[in-house]
Amino acid sequence: MAEPTTTTTVPAGSVIHISSAGSGFAGTFLRVVLGLVLLASVGLNVVLLIALMTLHMVKSGLPSGQNITETVLRAGGQDKIAVIPIDGTIDGATASAVQKDVYLIRHSPDIRAVVLRVDSPGGGVSDADEIYHALDGLKTLNKPVVVSMGAMAASGAYYISMAGRQLFAEPTTVTGSIGVMLPGFQVTGLLKKIGVKPEVLTSTPAVWKEAGAPWSTYTPAVKSYLIDLLNSDDARFEAVIQKSRGSRLDEPVANIANGKVWTAQKALEKGLVDHIGYESAAIHAAAKLADIYHPTVVELSPNQGLLSLIKVQSAVSGMKMQISPRLVTQMLSPKFEYLYVP
Repeated sequence: MAEPTTTTTVPAGSVIHISSAGSGFAGTFLRVVLGLVLLASVGLNVVLLIALMTLHMVKSGLPSGQNITETVLRAGGQDKIAVIPIDGTIDGATASAVQKDVYLIRHSPDIRAVVLRVDSPGGGVSDADEIYHALDGLKTLNKPVVVSMGAMAASGAYYISMAGRQLFAEPTTVTGSIGVMLPGFQVTGLLKKIGVKPEVLTSTPAVWKEAGAPWSTYTPAVKSYLIDLLNSDDARFEAVIQKSRGSRLDEPVANIANGKVWTAQKALEKGLVDHIGYESAAIHAAAKLADIYHPTVVELSPNQGLLSLIKVQSAVSGMKMQISPRLVTQMLSPKFEYLYVP
């Protein structure tokens, strides 16, 4: 016999209360699980960050002060040879970096010698002179500097090489290009075509204020004035070479200060370099000059900091070209350069 069916009618507008005991437990459990997952994720990120920092330190060495990192190239004894790399065009940033390196070297008794690793076409006159002056000052501390030339050590790069007691050029090195230049361009014809006439006012006595500006005319008088300035810097270049290598040149420095570059073999024959050899040979020579055996060789480089280790950016999206007023001013301002432009 079938059981009777009971039907409950709920009046319209009434509220049905359902027990939340089961759903409350499930919600609490879910929150606990999500919290544990979040905590685990944070912990994993911390572990990965520590691992990244550790790997970087193992590879590059700990920061040694002055925001400089010592990368161990070859492990050895307590005495060190510091390698200072000079890559690309020499500018103010290059000079600042080398000055910091030299400060560290001067105040590090364990750094006994320096290898200047040069691969550069040169750069600004003042920038090259500041680097030379800083490196040359190490002579008073009896910390010899040996130069190792890479693919190119021309013009200002050869200028800074004069701080070295010995110069090594690789078999394929190009060096020389002794001289000064003042790069510039004339825009007067272009401005005339587009209907623009520059108007620059200067004080009455400053008749030479615009000499060399791209919108001005290179009259014979202006050229003579600028060439006199170039010749002054050229004379300084020759004097630095004479001081460093005068006795080793096979002819007067004035004969080779003609802007030409030479191969390693020609440079050796002319006395512009002392040896043809690679960086390892320069390191060996530096150790011998410093009278040390089995040194630790470290390369000095700016400390990039932690943010640079964890910053990930698309190579495409990260490429930006910004034309600032400062950049425009630099482009329009004449600059005396010890630079080789093939």
